[in-house]
Amino acid sequence: MDWRQDLGHRTSFPQTVSDFPAAMTPATLQALRRLLFFSRPEAAAMIAASHERPAGVSDRAWRMWEDGDRATPNDVAGSIDKLAEWRQSAIDAAVKQISAAPAEADIALIWYESMDDWATLPGREPILWRPQQSVCAALVAEFPGRVKLVSFNGHAFAEWLQGNPDNETARSTWAALQK
Repeated sequence: MDWRQDLGHRTSFPQTVSDFPAAMTPATLQALRRLLFFSRPEAAAMIAASHERPAGVSDRAWRMWEDGDRATPNDVAGSIDKLAEWRQSAIDAAVKQISAAPAEADIALIWYESMDDWATLPGREPILWRPQQSVCAALVAEFPGRVKLVSFNGHAFAEWLQGNPDNETARSTWAALQK
């Protein structure tokens, strides 16, 4: 599923210039990029990617948007806004689940150190790796001592999985068993 359609309440991504939000300020662009844990080169390559720019833009172009030397294109502003919405939806859903769990329950979340590890589960979109890290960090901060991060170890996970299907439930179970 396309991350742009993963919010439920908005099923279509803006298609025309008039569908995009008002101009984004350079400070807002930088703040959202940092909130989503993207480096500037990562944002330039992934967030700025489009049908017209499949490889994104240069780091220099992104820097010019953040410095205010050039206006942020509407499609880039729409994409980063959509990622921020995805992040907030993920946090809201996790907070609801954590709050419903017994108070003594420890919650284990997987920390994917690399995009390659994140993408080992089929169907995951690489652009969501950094926002997922941001979600994990926000949850650790919101539930100190209750939420623990477990670094993903592909080899250890595959050994534990013993040929069973790989899915989110299996990964969550594995994470909960890690000390």
